[in-house]
Amino acid sequence: MLVRIEVSTAILFGAGSVSKIGEEAAKLGHKAMVVTYPDIRRIGLLDKVLKALKEKKVDAVVFERVEPNPRVSTVNEGAAIARKEKIDLVIGLGGGSAMDSAKAIALGSSGTVSVWNYMDNPAEAKGVIPPIIQIPTMAGTGSELNTSAVLTQWETHIKRPLGGIPGLQAKVAIIDPEITLSVPFHQTKAGSFDIFCHVVEPYLTDDAPRPLTDGIRETCMKMVVQYLPRVIAHLDDIEARTELSWASTIAMSKLSRLGSGGGTLTCHDLEHALSGYYDITHGDGLAALLPAWMKSFDKVREDRFKSLGKNVFGKNDGIKATEEFLDSIGMRLRLGQLGCKLEDAQAIAELTIISSPMLKTHPTLLDTNAIAKIYRDSF
Repeated sequence: MLVRIEVSTAILFGAGSVSKIGEEAAKLGHKAMVVTYPDIRRIGLLDKVLKALKEKKVDAVVFERVEPNPRVSTVNEGAAIARKEKIDLVIGLGGGSAMDSAKAIALGSSGTVSVWNYMDNPAEAKGVIPPIIQIPTMAGTGSELNTSAVLTQWETHIKRPLGGIPGLQAKVAIIDPEITLSVPFHQTKAGSFDIFCHVVEPYLTDDAPRPLTDGIRETCMKMVVQYLPRVIAHLDDIEARTELSWASTIAMSKLSRLGSGGGTLTCHDLEHALSGYYDITHGDGLAALLPAWMKSFDKVREDRFKSLGKNVFGKNDGIKATEEFLDSIGMRLRLGQLGCKLEDAQAIAELTIISSPMLKTHPTLLDTNAIAKIYRDSF
């Protein structure tokens, strides 16, 4: 089997590393767009980044209109500004929404069409994409080390991943665990559970597991299981937040597939349709869906569920252990608690089919009826 894995991002990891943004940016461009959202200005981090850029003579334009579940319309607006301002560097500063928007804005600035055009036609991205620097402010999406960006077309409620374009890989990722100390309590939990799902989903759906890949994924999951409760107990636990930052970065990168393991993220596919429709927090949606998603195919992957229980939780039943973990961190959520409506299950299932071309890689058939059942079982 021929395997090719390219990870071309330079990683600066450690407390205080955000202070290096000026010198890293100066190596890549002269006029940067900082893509973020208003909260980052309120906590003082944006001013710190802008000062570091100015000290190294890098001009900066701030685009701070990013919203959760970022909209294509917002991204297109940012791309138009980037073209007008002749931006030659894009800096994502924030959680997954900001980093995904930074990728999409960089892509959109390379042409004149909506970034949505590249969803099914990534090869049409022929313009020069400005280099990207990513600065995650929370442990969660791991968007700093991959080429994917999840965007929502709000008019149709279709939420899909954009990927397969090498230029969206960041040139530099600055991962400073000290920044994550500012993340609110619930967002810390929701982001960390997203880390867990990034690896538990491919781990369970993998039909040809490999020892190295399993080891990486099991370690990432164990890090969440071990360190998230510590952060919940003490939000200023910098050691625990550091380990969660490492897990976040690795979990959604190509490094998590070293060893040739496979698998797919179909619970994410279901959640994307949900948050694209209701605009709920991604990690909350995953927490509500995961147990029912697991139970929908546990009979055809019994060995994987046993491995999950034994190797991650030290227990016999992987599903029960996951549910107990959700209870322990206060994330055993139900869709009804999130404002979802039971009568919408079939409509959301149909939206999932439209939004998620990778459903066919799931171990069992995920048609509209099967998906609707998972949604109903999650209420």
